[in-house]
Amino acid sequence: MHPSILRRLMSKRLLVTLRVAPRLVVVRTMSNATNNNTKDDSKAALVNSKKTWNPNTCLSDHVDVMTSLPRILGAYVGPDAIEPQLNESIMVVVNSANQCPYCQGLHGQLARMAGVNDPERLQEAQSAEEARKLVDEPAITYARVFAENNGRGSEAGAAYADIVSHYGEGKAGSIRALCWFLHWGSVGGNTLNAVLFGRLAGSPKQGSTVFFDAAFTAYYGPLFAVIYAMNQGLKLMPKVPVVVSSGIGVLLTFVGGSFIAPVGVLGMIAGANTTST
Repeated sequence: MHPSILRRLMSKRLLVTLRVAPRLVVVRTMSNATNNNTKDDSKAALVNSKKTWNPNTCLSDHVDVMTSLPRILGAYVGPDAIEPQLNESIMVVVNSANQCPYCQGLHGQLARMAGVNDPERLQEAQSAEEARKLVDEPAITYARVFAENNGRGSEAGAAYADIVSHYGEGKAGSIRALCWFLHWGSVGGNTLNAVLFGRLAGSPKQGSTVFFDAAFTAYYGPLFAVIYAMNQGLKLMPKVPVVVSSGIGVLLTFVGGSFIAPVGVLGMIAGANTTST
């Protein structure tokens, strides 16, 4: 081919490329932006679909958890303590209904360290019956019923009567207290994520307010940041003796209680309704 003809063809191809390339960049940029927006919307929809608090339910639940603090401590040490494997299984089963990622990480690892077989499957259980196939204890049925009913109502009351008849009043009280403890942690974690990945993404959850979300995040954000970091470290821990599991539970009770009590007192002053069974 003659060199002049070749130069002409190359010039035309370069001109077409220069004209088309910006359009391709714009199309790709718009496509990436659309994909990112879709992911953000999906994340917001997911966190907003989970069980969270509004100002009223936050105060009322804190009152119930605060009054359960002595029993929570007694679930780890004392005559009504629940042995660590069952203790952590109860926590995981409550979270199987509430689906808090912070609690899944924390109590999934603590359950493994306590010797629970396959805590991942327990976390994925879709019903009390499914959970009982993995851990055959009446406390497991109660934990799931508690979570599904937020610890209140006739179903939770009937399930509590069942564990009283099986374990006695003392240990049944410890089991219920553990359920309240995990309820606090899981709904709290979900509420924080609804702010971080819902409201801040432009999709606030219905019923939430800017003031409540801001106050909640300022108060509880540092705690859940520590829990997130702690979860990464626990992955490296082996199975531990009973005394270590119990000691961790005591530590969590005191740390959690320091956050629970002030809000619980505020709830009592505000006259928050509590209807725990």
